[in-house]
Amino acid sequence: NKDIPPYVMVGREPIQYSGVNSIGLRRRGFNNEQIRAVQDAYRIIYQSGLTVTKAVEKIYNDMPSSNERDEILLFIKDSPRGIVKGYFE
Repeated sequence: NKDIPPYVMVGREPIQYSGVNSIGLRRRGFNNEQIRAVQDAYRIIYQSGLTVTKAVEKIYNDMPSSNERDEILLFIKDSPRGIVKGYFE
């Protein structure tokens, strides 16, 4: 019942975040730096122990602006149902 953020894979039951789809990103022409930035953002969201709200704030303040970062943050901001939980939660 939650939204699946961009660039990620989900699995398990109930559906949970299971990692960044780096293979799909490579196929779409993303370079290593872009993929690493996406992975860093999702590490903050899913592995830092912060709430999603605090994680979004940290990403906004600490990570340089990029199309990928901004797409992730906008998706989370506009998600009426919230995003899927991580397997670490």
